[in-house]
Amino acid sequence: MNLKDISSIFPAPKFLDFPFAGLSISDSTVRCIQFGRKKDTLFIEKYLEVPIPPGVVDSGQINKREVVVSILKKLKNDLGLNYVKVSLPEEKAYIFTAKIPVVTQDEIKSAIESKMEESVPVSPNELLFDYKLMEHGQEDYFIVAVSALPITLVDLYVDIFKEVDLSLLSLSVESQAVVRSLVPKVSRANLDTVLVVNFGFEKVGLYVAVDGVVHFTSTVSIKGDYSKNLELLSQEINKLFIYWHTLSQNVGNPKKKIKQIIVCGEGFKEEIIPYLTANSQTPVVLGNVWTNVFDINDSIPDISFNNSLGYATSIGLALPSSVLIQE
Repeated sequence: MNLKDISSIFPAPKFLDFPFAGLSISDSTVRCIQFGRKKDTLFIEKYLEVPIPPGVVDSGQINKREVVVSILKKLKNDLGLNYVKVSLPEEKAYIFTAKIPVVTQDEIKSAIESKMEESVPVSPNELLFDYKLMEHGQEDYFIVAVSALPITLVDLYVDIFKEVDLSLLSLSVESQAVVRSLVPKVSRANLDTVLVVNFGFEKVGLYVAVDGVVHFTSTVSIKGDYSKNLELLSQEINKLFIYWHTLSQNVGNPKKKIKQIIVCGEGFKEEIIPYLTANSQTPVVLGNVWTNVFDINDSIPDISFNNSLGYATSIGLALPSSVLIQE
């Protein structure tokens, strides 16, 4: 089987403007949200979170398929869902950037495949991928941001949602969905490079996003003593900063300097912001997952602010394309 674009497994919809929900599956919870629209304003039409028993999903690996199917069927019936966009676990994805020669559209996939062999420790034949053209260099090259996922993982999710009888519109890596919800909708030319720190209950995702597109990710375990874990996390963030800012393509490029650290996630605790602020020279802010949905000063959501931080992934999935970051 040749390397394939992940979008190739999803048929083009027969109509473009229809309601769909964003659905995320973490190790502890399934979260789902769907927006409606009144004139030019979005509102929360329906939402629900359902806890997942321990051990059913572990580090993104679905261990008890039948339990996940049962939860999804209940969620489908309770909310009256038909169409969904779903996230895939960050731990299972390979995300990297690559420089490829300027080629035709038909040749991009083969150019990416050659870079895949350099950047991913599994055969390209075992992967599905998605990519975004980021830069056209002065020396006749493209910079592409690539996300690759095991075919077996994608097939598992497709099969599960077929069994649940939910129409699966797309699959996205968790980190990109989170960034969609947190990075404000502006022209790409005006976007800063940011580090998103996404807290789970036993892990933290670190996502570097340039122009609203994820270029690098890392996952840090935070099992055990919380204060020691915060210290470890701070050290890992510092290592990431050194690594990122010393990459050859980033050195001397002010556009690639990380300007802000954005914190979110279901495992967020109040002491996180002051701790990271005290241990970083980069501004640290608490993310607003509603930033591309509505102004929380004008429209107060039913979901509490702290609880909303766990909805970052599903909100990013549920956003209509018309309100996502503009090209």
